[in-house]
Amino acid sequence: MARIKFPNTFAGVVKLFRDFKKKYDAEAGASKAQPYLDEHAIDPAADALVVDDAEEANKNFDEKEKLAEEKSEKRDDLFDPRFAEHEGEVQHLKKLFRGNVTKLGQWSVQVDARGRVIYPPDFSARASGVLLFIDKHDSFPPGTSPLQPYLNENDVDIAASEVDVNSAITVHDEFKTAERDREEFRAERDGLMAPIEEHLRGIGQYFIGLFPKNPKKAGQWGYEVDDSPQADKTRDGVIKFSSIKTLQQLALGTEIINTGSIPWKLFRGKTATGVPVVMNPGGKFIIVRGYGTSTLQNEHPSQDGAYQATFNK
Repeated sequence: MARIKFPNTFAGVVKLFRDFKKKYDAEAGASKAQPYLDEHAIDPAADALVVDDAEEANKNFDEKEKLAEEKSEKRDDLFDPRFAEHEGEVQHLKKLFRGNVTKLGQWSVQVDARGRVIYPPDFSARASGVLLFIDKHDSFPPGTSPLQPYLNENDVDIAASEVDVNSAITVHDEFKTAERDREEFRAERDGLMAPIEEHLRGIGQYFIGLFPKNPKKAGQWGYEVDDSPQADKTRDGVIKFSSIKTLQQLALGTEIINTGSIPWKLFRGKTATGVPVVMNPGGKFIIVRGYGTSTLQNEHPSQDGAYQATFNK
C-alpha cells in the first residue's frame, strides 16, 4: 500500500506546504484538493499566514539557540579551568586530612563512606561548591589556611578564581535565559505548525485515495510517496507500574493508543518533564513532529499500563 513519507523537520514541512500552495494557486480554483479543503474548512491562504508566523518564531528560535550555545561555551571557558584548579586543591586537602577525610565537609566538599570525593553533576551546584570552598579558605587569618602552601607552590591565584567563577555564574544565568526563550519560541513554532501538519497529512491521504492506480501523482503537490512493500511495524507494549518508558522512532502520522485499563501520561522527548498528554483507557494520540521520541509515565502504584504504537523500524 502506498504511503506518504511525511517530512520530520520544520524546514521539510514548510517546503511541503510551499510546494502544495504553489501548485494549488496554479490550479486557479480548480484544484483536485478542493473537495477535501471544502469538507474540512481549510484555507491555504490563511494557512500561509500561519506558516509565515511559524517561520518568524523559528528564526527567533535559531537566534536564541545560537546565543545559548555561545553563552554555554563562554561559561565553560571561564569555569572549567577554575574547577580543574579546585579539584587539585581538594585532592591536596584530602591528602592532608588522611585518616580523617570527613574534615573536607568543613570545606563544603562531599565525601562518601569510602572516602571518595563526590562532585555534583550540574554547573550551579559545582560553582556554589567552589565559592563555599574559597570562603572557607578566606576565613583563616592571612597565610594560615592549610590550603596556602599548595596555592603558593602551584602559583594559584584563588582571588582570580573567585572572580572567574562569579563571572561564569553570571554567564550561566544568561545561558538559562536564552535557553528558556529558545524553548518558548520552539513551543510557539510547533504550536503554529501543528494544525498545518494536520492539514497536510489529511490532504496527502486524500490524494492517496484519489489516485489509487498512480499514488505518486501526489508528488505534483510536493508529497513524497513510497509504494514499496512494508512490513507491519505496529507493536504492543507495557509500561510497568510506578515507572517510565521511553519510545523512539515512533512513526509520524500514526497513533499511539492506550490499550490498557488505567490512564498514563505521554511526554515529548526522553524525559517525563513538561506538560503531558493524559492518555485515558482507549485514548489515542497522533504522533506529530517532535513526538518521534516520547516518554510514557505510569503512576499507578501496582498496575501495569499498556499501549499500541507504530515505529519506523
